[in-house]
Amino acid sequence: IFTGILLGPNLAAYVPSPESFVMLGEIGLILLVIEAGIDIDLTTLKLIGSRGMLIALVGSILPIAIAFVVAIALDPTNIQSAIAAGACFGPTSLGIAMNILRQGKIVNTPVGQLIVSAAVIDDMIALIILSQLGALAGEVTVASVLVPIVSALAFLIIGGYAAVFILPSFLDRFFYTRFKKENNGAAGLALMFLILFAMMPATYYAKSSFLMGAFLSGLVFCRNHDVHVRFVSQFKRLLQW
Repeated sequence: IFTGILLGPNLAAYVPSPESFVMLGEIGLILLVIEAGIDIDLTTLKLIGSRGMLIALVGSILPIAIAFVVAIALDPTNIQSAIAAGACFGPTSLGIAMNILRQGKIVNTPVGQLIVSAAVIDDMIALIILSQLGALAGEVTVASVLVPIVSALAFLIIGGYAAVFILPSFLDRFFYTRFKKENNGAAGLALMFLILFAMMPATYYAKSSFLMGAFLSGLVFCRNHDVHVRFVSQFKRLLQW
């Protein structure tokens, strides 16, 4: 962080093509969110589902409300800035959380699954609030307010249901049967990235988050051990970097 401050545009202005560093960071974040989807343990998640939802709601709404109240107290006339201040405190960094959980080897424990599920829901709440901030920046219409909310919820509920209950059985019947057993992991990994390349622009242009598309792409293969092993073996060093 200090190196970034010293070499950044405000001081040395040394960093060439800063957009490329942003892109590298986003690629790393996308891979971490895919891993979060693949690492979801559905059995454990069923046991902690309600607690995960409760923790996510409290963990996002409480800091947003506190920051909003403080900002209003400082400047009662600027509602939009107060919403922005609140939204800054809402998200949980799923990327950082996944990195810490993976290093501690507790991703697939009840606590790890609780943190991952809460972080995903938490981020969706914050993204919905941020989307409302974007809607308030321009001409406020019913569509600009409702579309981001409906889109995020639709991808989270309908997309999550399809990823967990519909697509895996479809792939087992019509996709993996076309390959040798030992090649199922590689075929599934290739298909996962094809789904990713479709889901990321779909979620982005639907006013949701492209990270939601990455998470759902990994979630499709959370029950497939071969794809999980192949993903970890192929991307372990890259994710560490």
